Amino acid sequence: MSAALSTLMVRSIALTPKADKEGVSIKLKVFWKTVRFWTEADIADFQKSVKPIAERLRTEQYWNKDGDIRSNRFTCEDFAIRVLCEYASSKGLPVKLTTGVRTYRNMEIYSAEHHDRYASNIYGFSEMVMLTYGAPDMQRKGANTILVSEPEELVPGDVLAQANDLQGKALAVKRDSAVNVAHHIQLTISTSDKEIEIFQGNSNNTIHFITPKLMKIFGRNPADPQDRLYAGLPIERGKYSKNKIGKWDYENLTSKRRYDDKLSEFMFYRWNFHEFNQ
Repeated sequence: MSAALSTLMVRSIALTPKADKEGVSIKLKVFWKTVRFWTEADIADFQKSVKPIAERLRTEQYWNKDGDIRSNRFTCEDFAIRVLCEYASSKGLPVKLTTGVRTYRNMEIYSAEHHDRYASNIYGFSEMVMLTYGAPDMQRKGANTILVSEPEELVPGDVLAQANDLQGKALAVKRDSAVNVAHHIQLTISTSDKEIEIFQGNSNNTIHFITPKLMKIFGRNPADPQDRLYAGLPIERGKYSKNKIGKWDYENLTSKRRYDDKLSEFMFYRWNFHEFNQ
């Protein structure tokens, strides 16, 4: 057993008294094994890997259980989570993400309530987290993310959280929040002095216009990737271009819509990789 795996297992388990010579058996839910911890080299490699991972998720097709050809669909935050998990699982690195429900890890003490509906792989872990992880959870600084101050500091894999527009300000008032509340997420794919490329998931009207309570009456949850009415949409592409006065204008390359000074509506975050090691 690797030192990393042993450390993570011990971290979550209370030690037995010295007088207890037999101990107890602990059953784990392992979505993928942690074999080492994040280092600066791993973070840099993740940043290099974001674009090919995201492009594969955008373009790949598969057959569902009925033999129909499907493409990947994600809500905005779900897409960012999936790209992170694709890399971490392939390298044996830990992921630790927190929502208002609980903290999720790629290796956990088994609980039938929490784990039985999820496969022991990257897909199971992603679906488990996606069920309760929303755009505002990207703003959990010190837990899920750290703050990036300026657009010029962004690197591939960083998260753009739309919070500084009217909707984000209204959500802050509604939730009595000291900061504007994110309602949409974009994932940075590549950066330069004058251009920032993003990919994004999105949501259909089942989330935006049909109340969760009404959906629950019919046993449906559009936030659940396992639900046939999951609200995720195909991945879109976009880019920000720095104009002559230093503002960042946006073009959605999928819809062809353009917006002036759009980046000012966003706050910037980076995954808190070193917290994932804890």
